[in-house]
Amino acid sequence: MIKNYLKIAWRNISRSKGYSFINIGGLGIGMAASILILIWVQFEVSVDRFHENSDRIFAVWRTTTIDGEPMSWDYTPAPYAPTLKEEFPEVEEIARITEWDPMILSVGDNKFSELPTFTDPGFFKIFSFEVLEGDPVEAMSAPDNIVLTESVAKKLFGETSALGKSVTVEDQLDFEVKAVIKDLPENTSFSFTAFIPFKKLEAMGWVDDFWGNNSMRTFAMLTEGADLELFNEKYSDFSMKYGGLEDEISDFLFPVKDLHLYSKFENGQSVGGKIELIRMFGIVSVLVLLIAGINFVNLSTAQSEKRAKEVGIRKISGAGKNMLIGQFLAESILIALCAYLVSLVIVSISFPWFSDLIGQQLANPFFQPYFWILSFAYILFVGVLAGSYPAFLMSSFNPTVIFKPKMSARRSFGIKPREVLVVFQFAVVVALISSVWIIRDQVEYVQNRDMGMNEENLIFHQVTESIRKNKIPMRNELLALPEVESVTYTFSPLTMIYSDTNMMDWQGKDPDYRPTMYRMGEDANLVKTAGMELIAGRDIDIFTYASDSMAAIINEKTAEIMGFEDPIGQVINDDDLEFTVVGVVKDFIMESPFEEIRPIVVMGPKRNLNFIHIRLKETQNMASSLANVEQVFAKFNPDSPFEYKFVDQENEQKFQSQKRTASLTSLFSGLAVVISCMGLFGLATFIAESRKKEISVRKVLGASVTNLVGLLSSEFSKLVLISVLIGIPLSWYFMKNWLDTFEYRTTIDWKIFLLTGIVTLLIALLTVSSQAIKAALVNPANTLKSE
Repeated sequence: MIKNYLKIAWRNISRSKGYSFINIGGLGIGMAASILILIWVQFEVSVDRFHENSDRIFAVWRTTTIDGEPMSWDYTPAPYAPTLKEEFPEVEEIARITEWDPMILSVGDNKFSELPTFTDPGFFKIFSFEVLEGDPVEAMSAPDNIVLTESVAKKLFGETSALGKSVTVEDQLDFEVKAVIKDLPENTSFSFTAFIPFKKLEAMGWVDDFWGNNSMRTFAMLTEGADLELFNEKYSDFSMKYGGLEDEISDFLFPVKDLHLYSKFENGQSVGGKIELIRMFGIVSVLVLLIAGINFVNLSTAQSEKRAKEVGIRKISGAGKNMLIGQFLAESILIALCAYLVSLVIVSISFPWFSDLIGQQLANPFFQPYFWILSFAYILFVGVLAGSYPAFLMSSFNPTVIFKPKMSARRSFGIKPREVLVVFQFAVVVALISSVWIIRDQVEYVQNRDMGMNEENLIFHQVTESIRKNKIPMRNELLALPEVESVTYTFSPLTMIYSDTNMMDWQGKDPDYRPTMYRMGEDANLVKTAGMELIAGRDIDIFTYASDSMAAIINEKTAEIMGFEDPIGQVINDDDLEFTVVGVVKDFIMESPFEEIRPIVVMGPKRNLNFIHIRLKETQNMASSLANVEQVFAKFNPDSPFEYKFVDQENEQKFQSQKRTASLTSLFSGLAVVISCMGLFGLATFIAESRKKEISVRKVLGASVTNLVGLLSSEFSKLVLISVLIGIPLSWYFMKNWLDTFEYRTTIDWKIFLLTGIVTLLIALLTVSSQAIKAALVNPANTLKSE
């Protein structure tokens, strides 16, 4: 029976090659899109869920209220973790991690910049990373050990075993390799390549007991059977009880397996995060697949008249309804199978490009057994879903009605469900096209935002210990280069803020007013080097003014918050240090350009200056300029590679997420347009064919080609116009909610929707008119000669 079903199904598919091509092509494109998104979703959902005890692993989060606004963060002081384990028997293991800048690891002349972390032995008990050699837990128990990832071990020692070998960090600290682990997988939130015992920080005296120094992240693994909700209830006042802090802080544990997707917190509760983006594109991929399925339904029902007699004869010959349903479902499943083969070709070709587009190295699904198991179910699901309505519709035809003459006289485009499906298709197209423009408008709007500095020809480099010892002579030699315009040493790069506090004080401040202030540091010429605009006073310059080590410059936002009418000479207290304001600069942005301006205090070099910024003069030969700068670095920093970064390129990375969103939306919009137009083309072809006698009669009676084209196109134009009227409000609603997630955002321009409507109507008319013109140009004599 099944063999017979498939044989007949193949014959029907082969007989209607044009419609089969549209069905298979459209479904294939829709399936490919949904497969790619499902692969991405599977990757995102798997982040940090592969650990053996993932259900018991939690990150420490804390919430406080600042100026009436709850704020949550996941950084803790050093004594937090050991106190947590000591006070709560439900805590089986704890681990602290530091997040610092890359460090130089070297073995002889082999020197590489790697990303290390200082951590506790519990890290390798909590997280299940594959161990290749040694014991990483034991390694973290002594201060002079180190654990390397496989790729770093090979870079430093080649193919020989790294165990027992010595590695130097930052040309001053020697460690013995006690374990090697596999490179951390893509689906983890950690990106470390080397692990150093936290005990080393303690041995060097770099760890303090101050509970207000939130400088590291803490993870905890609870004992089996521990109830998270009950634990959080009795743990919520942990910081208040043991830290002795003035602020009212609430502590809670949050599952690490959910952190990647649900890292957006409000009022101490997770309210979303990356899951919103995944949901959005998951829905969009389903819609694209649904649009492709609609093509199948529309074309199948449109051809129902042609197949009505087939159904009637089968029923007269004794075929039951279930047998006919089985036949039509076999046909749709066969089409789904053919479409799936097409989709696999598309996926295999586009997979590397798609991985680059989303910025993740996804695992190739073709090498995973579960993919092929799911593929079988996927084909059945799509085949049955797309074929159910045509199967039940055509199998319900009554033979006595089928063979009456009026059956063939019925208009082929009068079925309301088909009209509804066409409207749905193009409503989705309208919503996607307008969304693309709104997303791109938001990205361009923010990109054109005044960052408060000149980012071009500005590079920065991390300060190593060698540079730190030679800061002044290195600065002087760099300034002596004709290619260098200005140099400054800073606490953090100009692309990121490393420190903030709500403990700053100034004259006239209300003791209850504790806004978050952001710290920066410099030695001299930051304003000139960064291309900032000085509004009042002067820049910090320790080489001209010796007292400037305790000077500060502030931005406009800081002056506004502090209420300074004349900021020059005002004193700011921070961590028992007093800084005198010597200058005010125009607001500048160091963090996300999508957020509001932050109040920044740039202090003199009382704190460590960890980066050097160099402004290069405009030149057509940037490579030559960088080569000359590299020679100076080689002289003063001979044991480390010259690893500079451009400020403008680093800031451009901050737009990647939104650009990715725009690119994915553009991709799906294009696919939706192509698939919808394929279906519309097939439908227009069928209707033009079914109405050819009517067209010929009208032509004989004097109708022009223009009249006939308008007649055939008007029905579709009305449906597309309805789609525009439905799709625009939907797009406005969802995109307004999306824009509301940004503090700095554009407004939605009504012209976008007008242009979207015009473009969609033109696309539909061009698709339909080609078949309408072809039908209108047919010689009536050829059509009516048998009448």
